[in-house]
Amino acid sequence: MNPRTHLAIDGYADAIPAPGPGQGTAIFDLIHSPIDADRIAPDTPDTVYACTTTDPKLAKVLLTEIQPGDLLRVTGPSPRPTTPRVSPDSPLTVCRS
Repeated sequence: MNPRTHLAIDGYADAIPAPGPGQGTAIFDLIHSPIDADRIAPDTPDTVYACTTTDPKLAKVLLTEIQPGDLLRVTGPSPRPTTPRVSPDSPLTVCRS
């Protein structure tokens, strides 16, 4: 069994999203910065999430409207361990750090 964690992450598009490995999919990197600056070290790095959507409507928007630096909120399951693949049963955005 593949345990999953449901994520909701705010971040910025690192680059223009690209077509994914399948029809109606898109891939992109999401940059997530630590939000509680008072409780973390000042040199704490940003986290980069490699994200994939298998929802054709979301993929179309990502591929036609999103630009680097746009603020995005991604939601969906994150499989563990984080093996790169598009999950056919995850219509929302899947992110892996």
